Amino acid sequence: MATKDTFTSDEWTLLRIAPSFVSVGISAADPSGLFASIKEVVAGANRTMATLHSNNRLELFAALAADRSIPGVPDVDALVGRGTREQQMQSFRLAALERVKSATAVIAAKASPVEADAYRKMLLAVAEDAANAAKEGGFLGIGGVRVSEKERTFIDEVSKAAGLG
Repeated sequence: MATKDTFTSDEWTLLRIAPSFVSVGISAADPSGLFASIKEVVAGANRTMATLHSNNRLELFAALAADRSIPGVPDVDALVGRGTREQQMQSFRLAALERVKSATAVIAAKASPVEADAYRKMLLAVAEDAANAAKEGGFLGIGGVRVSEKERTFIDEVSKAAGLG
């Protein structure tokens, strides 16, 4: 079983922020406005906390849930770069997927197989909950779809990056 001491400071920060990158990645995959983006990010955060607490029998998840410190936030300019809004959103999506790959590699190397599997599944659940939090398309909540094709593609990419699909 892994604890905070199992990881370097950078690895621990990565494990803590990867779920946030996933939920923001959903918003970047198919931007649909401020309120929808907020709903998606909040849904991802709620899924993360619910999963950490429901798996608190695993030392890693208990340690992640107990850590109330504020992790360092990466430089936004480095994440999204320059270019059009669409190019910046694409850059963020790729950065999010890279965080998923890196975090799951660290978990696979240093945590138990049960913890690694639960962490990978948590990242996928965060993507799914975030995507389902707000409708895409439509007007004033009328019409649209719960999960857009672009969001579905990102969910599939998260699954692959996490080693689940």
